[in-house]
Amino acid sequence: MNVSEIMVTKVASLEEEDTVAKAFNLMGDRSINQIPVVGEDGKYAGMIFAKSILGSSAQPSSKLKSFVVKTSTLKPSDDVEKAAAILIGSGTRALPVVEGDRLVGLLSESDIVQTADFGHATVDEVMSGAIVIEEDTPLADAMTKMRRYNISRLPVINSDGVLRGTLNILDAASVIAAPKERTSRSAGISGATSHVKGDVKVKDLMRKPVSVERGTKLNDLIANFKNKEEVIVVGDSRPMGIVTPKDALELVLPKKDEPVIHMAHLEDEQDRREIEEHIARFLKKIQGKLGDIQSVVVYADKHRTRKYSIRTRLITAKGVINAKAIGYDPTSAAKELIKRLDRQIKAEHTQKVKGRKQRETSRKV
Repeated sequence: MNVSEIMVTKVASLEEEDTVAKAFNLMGDRSINQIPVVGEDGKYAGMIFAKSILGSSAQPSSKLKSFVVKTSTLKPSDDVEKAAAILIGSGTRALPVVEGDRLVGLLSESDIVQTADFGHATVDEVMSGAIVIEEDTPLADAMTKMRRYNISRLPVINSDGVLRGTLNILDAASVIAAPKERTSRSAGISGATSHVKGDVKVKDLMRKPVSVERGTKLNDLIANFKNKEEVIVVGDSRPMGIVTPKDALELVLPKKDEPVIHMAHLEDEQDRREIEEHIARFLKKIQGKLGDIQSVVVYADKHRTRKYSIRTRLITAKGVINAKAIGYDPTSAAKELIKRLDRQIKAEHTQKVKGRKQRETSRKV
């Protein structure tokens, strides 16, 4: 299957001279976190992202030209597996499809995921841990939490820990857009300043959540990604994890004889190489202990505090192992990540050996 068969051709786009307020309103109207920017001739110039603009000192009247980011691109003739690998490596949710320099479409994680068959895979195998926020928390604190953990969504709970809703970064973006740039009534706007008022609570903006129980098959929830960016995995009505199109997309990555390391987010080539080398040496060391490791996805971010955060997902034939770490440079962050992975893998290996011995004992009896 090629990109041209599943890409979206009616693409919302903006120009560099458009304002941040106009971008946020368009994002709110379309429920999208990123928008391609094109020139008057239709040539693709780059992408703007809600998260990066919110993390800056942008005003509603600021021009988009200061926030345009160059991204990888796809061709209509690219096959979907290749597109999935490029999309993961880009760290974005969607990539532009171009012919020459002209924008002809957009391919998102959700577009690919909805064409995939995940067999017997369940949400437990791909879900990430849920970082939650209480419904009475000020919105400004929720935005700070999103920046700290480099995430775009938070499950919302009440004081008893029960799931009440979800908060998306777009909900925060709607608060700072200017009324005069309003594109439709569906883009909620309150105030024309870039700061968030202290009386705005998470519960004022949270959305109704989509939730499933642990053990739910991935194939049974994929349709939800047409209109939702996340599905909350619950146990006893409490958030246990979160599944996004990207989590599912990782299972679509091309399969090879040896595990493939997919690096995302980090732009500095030397830092990428340094982290990848540490991970590659570690994979050689653990070969055979964990069974069939199909691929390793590494998300590495450099923060304003000069710290590096790394999270990784080892995708195996029997599930996914997640780990996170922080360091002051790529090497220290990678070494801490490997320590945490090693502990988890040893625990998995010990459990596997124990289970095998128990089965052997049962057969003898």
